Amino acid sequence: MTKKDFNIENNIFHFWLDHLEVYGTFKYESELFDKLDFDNSNYWELEDYTFTKNEVQKFKYKIIFSKDNYSLFAYYKWIPRSKKQPVWTKDYITIYSTAFKLMEYEEILYFLDYYFDLKHCRRFDICIDLKIDIEQLTKHFNDFDTWREYKKSWKLETRYIWEVKNSLNKRQLIRIYDKFKDIVVKKKLKLYEDYLIEKNITRIELEVRQELAKNINYQEVFDDSLLVWIFKNYLNKHTNIFDKIETDKITLYRPKIKLDSESFQSLYYKTQRKNIFIWHARTIFNMWFCPVRILIWEWLIQPKTERMLWSDLIQLILEREIEAKNQARFNSYKRKDFQNLLSNYPEYD
Repeated sequence: MTKKDFNIENNIFHFWLDHLEVYGTFKYESELFDKLDFDNSNYWELEDYTFTKNEVQKFKYKIIFSKDNYSLFAYYKWIPRSKKQPVWTKDYITIYSTAFKLMEYEEILYFLDYYFDLKHCRRFDICIDLKIDIEQLTKHFNDFDTWREYKKSWKLETRYIWEVKNSLNKRQLIRIYDKFKDIVVKKKLKLYEDYLIEKNITRIELEVRQELAKNINYQEVFDDSLLVWIFKNYLNKHTNIFDKIETDKITLYRPKIKLDSESFQSLYYKTQRKNIFIWHARTIFNMWFCPVRILIWEWLIQPKTERMLWSDLIQLILEREIEAKNQARFNSYKRKDFQNLLSNYPEYD
């Protein structure tokens, strides 16, 4: 097969989000985990899931959530170096590839939102499985300064693009490997029965690491169209096989902005004031008042926002509110005048 003859669309077997790690804490940790007797048992049930405690290096423990004997999620509980350091910044939840194979996106999102308070992504993997031999597929990739290959019996099994070690590369890694071989080594024949009927399956995997992953919300990575854009953007430097797939250009890189101390203080002050404002708005909302409506009443709304919220309707609401306020103010004046009038009458015993 020549580069000219290769048609990516005819060779796609599957495209999906394959792995996800998100910083966050378990909502019911103090209610559940702290009360469990970890010393005498490592196995419990939680609704549809069973979970087990495991020891892991550099962490207090790891909790694995399983269903039907498949490990789906894992929660890593970090050991803080000091009491001043916030604990939750290092705790994180992992969604294994098995979860993405057995569950719908909606089920996974429900699990995450129900059990965890989550922040930003720690890592996510996007993969595409192609019905083509790995030797043939790698011919469509350019040679690159930082790439390496692993072979067994002179047969190519894996190619890495970019530095593999996390300590040397915190952005992204591309893996190209024989998916059949991977299924056999990891003993996942039953899970991937649909793969075994194909003659060849080679996986291209983009691992987005911490420095880039933190710039996207975890809910956004469940959008397949966005995943295609990200995947193509980081692969097109090394191959042209995705050129026929039309996508928007997108990058996860965010340049670091240098601020002087005065600008930093100003930004910090604005951020703190915003947080205070949100806190007050949430308090008002919990008292069954709508903070948005209150701001509209007070005419604290920018023209762009007014247009977005249907300017005609906003204008009508404001006019009626002003009319009601003026009428209430007039009635208040009338009551005050009446009280003054009464006070001037002579009193009789």
